[in-house]
Amino acid sequence: MYRIMRYFVVLIFILFSCVSSSQNPITEEEVKNKFYEFFDVLSVENPDKDKLYDLVTDDYFIFENQKKYTMKEFIDFVNTFQIVENNWELSNFKIDTDQNSAHASLRNVGKFLVETDSGNVIMDFDWLESAYLVREDGKLKFAFYFSDAVKESVTKAE
Repeated sequence: MYRIMRYFVVLIFILFSCVSSSQNPITEEEVKNKFYEFFDVLSVENPDKDKLYDLVTDDYFIFENQKKYTMKEFIDFVNTFQIVENNWELSNFKIDTDQNSAHASLRNVGKFLVETDSGNVIMDFDWLESAYLVREDGKLKFAFYFSDAVKESVTKAE
């Protein structure tokens, strides 16, 4: 009987060690950092928007302005604006994580100085956003992003 119990305990130990993941759960800090990295790449200071591809999965898409964009379509959309200055303030993060994925919702207040044919304008946006991120090849990446402007205004820059 002792021998059977010993084998049973060893078998249980082996099963649990095979099932448990070797990776630590994703932290809220990792998720927030990924958002800041995403917006750093989008900033005016970074001319290489193609770096966004490193932050997203191959099947990533964003739902912005009531339209679904692939990353290429989104970069093309962003490049239609002659943005001189930009600033984002991310706040009110609500984050749920597990071993290999995370869901986050947040508020994003953006302000942009944009060059237009009729002079510069200031565009102010207040967005509610959410995203689903997954761990892929050991890296946290965006799989989906949703952005809905709840308030926006455009004024002539002085």
